Amino acid sequence: MFQTEIQSGSFNVAALLADETGCDWAYSIGLHRNFNHPELLVVGLNASIAGAVIEVLGEEIARGRHLGAGETLILAGGMYLHIRSVDPLWLTRGDWFELGRAVLETWGERWPETLQLVWSDADGEFPAVSGDPIWSLRQPLLMNT
Repeated sequence: MFQTEIQSGSFNVAALLADETGCDWAYSIGLHRNFNHPELLVVGLNASIAGAVIEVLGEEIARGRHLGAGETLILAGGMYLHIRSVDPLWLTRGDWFELGRAVLETWGERWPETLQLVWSDADGEFPAVSGDPIWSLRQPLLMNT
């Protein structure tokens, strides 16, 4: 199914549920191949919400929008998405893009440039997650002006 939709000129979204080693996350597959745009990644939101964010932005990209590192988007409801480049090391290692890499390898392609959508509130603060020490270490993000 993933390959068929991508071959037909569309894109797909992989939304993954958390396990004991991590949190929910989602990413696009096919934006680079069909729309000459970096793939998108959201980490830490509920998988269905993360997938919906990728789906909405992917549809905008399919209509011609281009997103780049350093931009800030504001979604309905006040969620801010700060766009950052994903280090190339993460693109080729580990389980992060395993499904996407498998799909692209059928065409002899490697996993492409990817942008992470880092979410926060209007003040650039990340929501607190009870019991998660990483959140207390985060520095607030400032909006680009």
